[in-house]
Amino acid sequence: MSEGVTVLPETTEEFEPLGPDSVAWSVFGELTFVLGASRRLLIDVAHPVVATGVREFSVFETDPYGRAERTLDMIMGVVYGRDEALATARKLRNLHKDFKGRNADGTRWSALNPEAFHWVHASLVHGVYTQQKVLGRGWKPGEVEQFYREMRQVGRFYGVREQDMPVDWAAFCAWFDEMTATELERCDVTDRVLAVVGRPTPPPMIPVLRRPIVWNYTVRPIAGRVLTLVTAGLLTPELRELLGVRWNRPRRIAFDVLAAVSRAVLPRLPRIVRQVPQARRAVRRARRSRAAVGQEAVMPEPDEVRQVRSADGTRLHVEIHGRADAPTIVLTHGVLCSLGFWRRQITDLRAGHRVVAFDHRGHGRSEVARRGRYTVEHLADDLHAVLAETVPAGRPAVLAGHSMGGIAILAWANRYPGDIAARARAVALVNTTPGEILDNVRFLRGPERLLGARRRVARTVAPLAGIPLPRRMPVRRRLLAHIAVGATAAPRIGHELDRIIGATSARGRGGYGAMLVNLVTALDPAALTVPTVVLAGRKDKIAPLARSQLIAAALPQLIALHELDSGHCAPLECADEVTAALRELSRDRGESISSPVETA
Repeated sequence: MSEGVTVLPETTEEFEPLGPDSVAWSVFGELTFVLGASRRLLIDVAHPVVATGVREFSVFETDPYGRAERTLDMIMGVVYGRDEALATARKLRNLHKDFKGRNADGTRWSALNPEAFHWVHASLVHGVYTQQKVLGRGWKPGEVEQFYREMRQVGRFYGVREQDMPVDWAAFCAWFDEMTATELERCDVTDRVLAVVGRPTPPPMIPVLRRPIVWNYTVRPIAGRVLTLVTAGLLTPELRELLGVRWNRPRRIAFDVLAAVSRAVLPRLPRIVRQVPQARRAVRRARRSRAAVGQEAVMPEPDEVRQVRSADGTRLHVEIHGRADAPTIVLTHGVLCSLGFWRRQITDLRAGHRVVAFDHRGHGRSEVARRGRYTVEHLADDLHAVLAETVPAGRPAVLAGHSMGGIAILAWANRYPGDIAARARAVALVNTTPGEILDNVRFLRGPERLLGARRRVARTVAPLAGIPLPRRMPVRRRLLAHIAVGATAAPRIGHELDRIIGATSARGRGGYGAMLVNLVTALDPAALTVPTVVLAGRKDKIAPLARSQLIAAALPQLIALHELDSGHCAPLECADEVTAALRELSRDRGESISSPVETA
């Protein structure tokens, strides 16, 4: 019976379509979705009502590729669609309205039967989860629950009843197991699906494969075995037994090898190979849309722009936001970045503060200095020039430095100790290390005895950072996602960081990159004689937590050491927490500056 099925909404106001920050967008369009198609169809038709509809109306045997393409377009249209998602969902539902009839015993059946309609959706959810876990990149902490919430939203979008969908992932898994044990059954349709999988027809889009001698004697035997192996391997043991799918030790070993290769290779393929066209088009549309409406890494317009000359004459680009009479916060960014790295903090703090941000030499809009002028001393001199030009006399500022920006503050305190009290009232060191960077990073681990060799190799390779690079590079973006940001960070953060780095000059990138690699001695945090807060990322692979703990232990006026759930880019990954720390530093702390170390 089809009574009781929810009605589709007329507008998207009630059901907001998914977007580029959703988990579903990151897993649905992967090649694993195509590899898992036959498994999903097989589980679909194991439901008696679905089997009846497929038996009478489906063309999966006579037109398998056409059916697969139409199904893919429908599903991807609902998941990746924006304005058209509702229309696609309505079309998907309307296609099933006429799939109805009478059983042999005279009872009526309908494809919109609530249980059957939900089952098709549920097999899609469980299939995507399984194929991503077994064949794809796997699931990050918290992703599965978020994915299921999003898929409940998609189910409601094309008319699955709210009460039919389990409330969370654990309940869904229990319900799915119960359905497998009590409602599914083997039938002629499940056997026909397995037969089609084992003897696939040649794809119409590749004419050369349609030649019988090519397809029948070379491609089909291999393709049939691989598809059968993948389909069987993605099934649970209970489903294999229920559906009569043969499984033995050689097949299990072969599938384990195939799955291991898939997990190692597929996530690393270029997007043009790894993703289906519908997903690639959606990602491109989202990027263009964000850029058009100013949502991608938008910086507020500065109230004042200055050009500050450093001690050696290098011109530094400085932007000032906020009222002239407000407390001043000076932000200094890390290597390969620009002042736009602090955009979230600038946006949130400018209303009640005077926020000063500048680009390091060779970065952003600052001048590219000559070779040899990218040293720790130049970092200190540049910051000193900016402070002298922008911090009003008698009104010291809060200084905040991320990564190399924190090194710049430490270097300034060591080089200009007499100016500290006049220019700085408090400091925030974010994802910072005092030096000895190469010896402590967590992504180049190896035996201690190879440390000297690692240093020599790094010093040899470091100049390559000065080679001009494209503004956007998939390989660089993947490296950033692995090294610079935490595993749970939103994909947009990696894209934003890649965009910023792509805009950094080759000379600035190479100059300061080589400087950091060769920074084998430590700057003394004890020179920083003002109240200081240290913010560290628990998942930071570049400036690990231990380096922040080392700094905190040496500071004369430590306020607190805050451990954040981030990688190396806390101002992007934990923007609100960093902003709150800066706002707290800027208020009049009175006698509270000696509060003990704490973890947040």
